[in-house]
Amino acid sequence: MMKRPYRNIGFFFLLLLVLVIAGFTPPVPDMPFFGYFSQLARSGHAQIPLVIHLHAFAALAWFVLLCTQAFLMRANRDDLHRLLGKVSVVVVALFLFTVLQVVKHLYAKAVIELPRDAALSLLAQSFTALFLFTLFYLLALLKRRKLHTHVAFMVGASLAAATPGLARLGLYVVGGLPGILVVVALIYATLAGFLLYAKIRLHQPVLKSPYLLIIALFLMAHAMDFVGNRTAAWLWLADKIVSAW
Repeated sequence: MMKRPYRNIGFFFLLLLVLVIAGFTPPVPDMPFFGYFSQLARSGHAQIPLVIHLHAFAALAWFVLLCTQAFLMRANRDDLHRLLGKVSVVVVALFLFTVLQVVKHLYAKAVIELPRDAALSLLAQSFTALFLFTLFYLLALLKRRKLHTHVAFMVGASLAAATPGLARLGLYVVGGLPGILVVVALIYATLAGFLLYAKIRLHQPVLKSPYLLIIALFLMAHAMDFVGNRTAAWLWLADKIVSAW
């Protein structure tokens, strides 16, 4: 029997999960949510806001479900894969809800300590990551009957969801802006690797590859994170968002 394309992708998702957990484990002073798991192990949940626990649970549930889905396809259990695909909608809804609650919690703390424009600029990274994750997940659902496109957008969604943990890991291991740039470079290297795999091993046309769209959207998001988060347009939009809270 011919082996399925992407039959080993579950190991990639599992590696991402391990890296995300690693990023949220070491404590770093004055950095939000660094050391969540180490703090949880050391002092329990009493000193950690409930919203953070809910978000951690939802994020871990999604990554575990993502890994499970990949290994179910590896085992040719399409029936269970489809069933858990329906469950994933509920998990993603919970994940998105908790992300918004965490962003609100962060903003409420930041606006006390920083000028309002600075606090609004900090929201850009959270909302670009949230936008990318939601878009890639929805596109993966819409293209669920087209294996290559479905997998590509799930890869994009997984990288978008993993970015906060990867960024913290980069800051901890490398430090400062170089640590962030290393993580950004690894994201593009990963997407380029999948693009080449789809071209060379699966004979997918490069110019029609969904990985090109994913790379372009990540470029736009990173440009927003590094340059656009202090523009008048973003500050106006962010102000409208927080006013609606």
